[in-house]
Amino acid sequence: MPYNNVIMTMQFPTYDIAREFISRQGHINYSESFDLAQLAGRLLRDKENERLGRDLVIRIKDAMDAKRLDKNTLGIWNELLIAAGLYPYADGNVLNPASLLRYEYHRSEHLEDIFFHEEQLQISMELQRGNPVILSAPTSYGKSLLIEDLVASGQYRNIVIIQPTLALLDETRKRLARYNRQYKVLVSTSQAPSADSGNIFLFTGERVVEYAQFPEIDFFIIDEFYKLSMERDDDRAIVLNQALYKLLKFTRKFYMLGPSIKDIPAEIKEKLGVTWERTDFATVAVDERLLDVGRRRNKEDRKQFLFETLSNIEEPTLIYVSSPAKCTELAIDLIAYLRENKLDKGITNKQHLSEIQDICEWVGEHIHRSWDLIPALQNGIGFHHGALPRHLGSSLVDAFNSGAIRFLFCTATLIEGVNTSAKNVILFDNTKGRKPIDFFDYKNIAGRSGRMRKHYIGNVLRFEKEPPQLDFEVDIPILTQDNAPLEILLALDQDEIKPVLRDRLDHFLQLPDDVQSIIKKHSTVNVEGQLLLINELERDLRGYHALLSWTNVPPSFDHLAKVIELAWNYLARNEEKKMRIEGIGNLTARWLAAFAQGYSMNRSIGGLINTTINEKFWIDKIPDINKRVNTAAFSLLQISRTFFDYKLPKWITVVQGLQELVFRRHGLHPGNYTFIASGMENGFLEPGLSALREYDIPITAIRKLRPLLDPGLSPDQNIQRIQRFLGAAPNLSGLLPYEIKKIRELS
Repeated sequence: MPYNNVIMTMQFPTYDIAREFISRQGHINYSESFDLAQLAGRLLRDKENERLGRDLVIRIKDAMDAKRLDKNTLGIWNELLIAAGLYPYADGNVLNPASLLRYEYHRSEHLEDIFFHEEQLQISMELQRGNPVILSAPTSYGKSLLIEDLVASGQYRNIVIIQPTLALLDETRKRLARYNRQYKVLVSTSQAPSADSGNIFLFTGERVVEYAQFPEIDFFIIDEFYKLSMERDDDRAIVLNQALYKLLKFTRKFYMLGPSIKDIPAEIKEKLGVTWERTDFATVAVDERLLDVGRRRNKEDRKQFLFETLSNIEEPTLIYVSSPAKCTELAIDLIAYLRENKLDKGITNKQHLSEIQDICEWVGEHIHRSWDLIPALQNGIGFHHGALPRHLGSSLVDAFNSGAIRFLFCTATLIEGVNTSAKNVILFDNTKGRKPIDFFDYKNIAGRSGRMRKHYIGNVLRFEKEPPQLDFEVDIPILTQDNAPLEILLALDQDEIKPVLRDRLDHFLQLPDDVQSIIKKHSTVNVEGQLLLINELERDLRGYHALLSWTNVPPSFDHLAKVIELAWNYLARNEEKKMRIEGIGNLTARWLAAFAQGYSMNRSIGGLINTTINEKFWIDKIPDINKRVNTAAFSLLQISRTFFDYKLPKWITVVQGLQELVFRRHGLHPGNYTFIASGMENGFLEPGLSALREYDIPITAIRKLRPLLDPGLSPDQNIQRIQRFLGAAPNLSGLLPYEIKKIRELS
């Protein structure tokens, strides 16, 4: 039957016809709305098609909010929202008594004016009963809301929340700040727990393993639990397994959550007595479309097609690309395209303009005034990747969510967890770095389109076909011990290791006790590499002693380079050695040592960038100043986030421990690199002050306020000092408006 005839007769025999009608039709009259409601009701009653029925109801909810629906049918659709289990979207004022009773039953007991959807309530009840839960659900399910509900209940005194990125932890910290009367929120390993109140530990897996002051833990949460699997080729899997093992020693009450996972091994379900829940319940509808790129397959033609597509989009849009360098390139080229085609409207909203100006002022003063992020932001365009300073990344997300940034080019670091208000997601590339994205990656990226209560319908536009569908099963090697690397086996108590695997530990257990002790102390770092490094030091004892027994600060380049070279050769994994510096080539141990020494001398990344771009080598290599600034800014920010903030200080500490072991064994005086390792990790601030960075305060602001602060106080106490000072004399602080805003957001 032709499409027009379907509309004329008001018949909607299939979901596809109804969906297309809703998307194309302006106002939906009474008769049309009633017929659509009949179809939605039939689908919801059919278990096999319930998901399609819910999808139609969500699309009509979008039409309701846009005033496109005949108002005389609002009551019908509110009843269907209840039937679909979408209680957060229903209007309790127009429900019949039976539906109103169900509606109120789904009201959170602990969060004001929050209603759970049908499946959320079931999981909430399991958690409130103290049952361990592992949940696999789509991005729009609302998995994180259950965390806040659990905290708000006050049921557990000491809670650990593990999330894979510091950006996610910061987002959670902001959300849970309202519970600071019941809980002390700890975000740094330098903080001690409270004995008077409850405690919430917001940590990465690494910090859980390192932290030595845990009280009795009552409950723990692992977000993105699929990262426990070794199959994802994620270097965080080992330490996350070790963190899980440590927490299971405290309690078997937990909540693990993640995106669409097919299953977990039966052995894990049995060992943990866990409620395993896999669902496709979604609260947003998603339209996915493969763009007709046609013959435009070369780089420039694809880019031109992308820009043509963006020029017709008004809503907030994320554009996924494979690498940070491409983020910058496309953002700047888009500005040129819009100007050439007289499509550049700039930022006209005064509030948005002020927000962007404050960010740009900070970037100009503390990174470089010629960095391409500034003109991009001034045109309502941003780029977001893992090299950005943490506070800057969160500010760009805030600007995107507020509407100050319309187009945000991003890599997987944004896609993998931070909540955004994106109506549209464009997949420009089908790789993550140099590797093809698989179906799991694709669904994770596509899941960022739409936002509960803001964009009921999300759009996913693809430049490539979606990857072949696969079902991802998550093994947890610390529990099953299947394919567990040596680093994981060493974390286990000996009597817990399966007999068939004990042979793998025989060689290690025959080592001297002092060697076993130092290796176990640093078991998150490549164990085989540590053993090889010990042998290497023994091989040339006198030669290495001359290069490694230093204690002076700052060290000479040759001394620091030798430590980093040993770490690079024996402790770094292959993936960690693949970073490239545009215009220079692959990052090497000597390059990393040169940058590390420059950082220790400048004590800031901004200072290091300015020093680097004025060096003769860089001037000769990249004569164009604008290109040189962008190359240096991106490369050094990436090196800082990837190496300086954690990995390199950790490696230096491990090398220190191993050389100390070997040299003392032979009666030789060892080196001491504590200052350089701690200084680098803490941005050359005292650890107590460095912890303020975990509260999204720029390190530049902390340095400016250093005379006011006391490293011996807790971060909360130092924040109170800062806020009192800003309240009394804001103009005397020397802080930029951007820095003041970041601090005031903590109130």
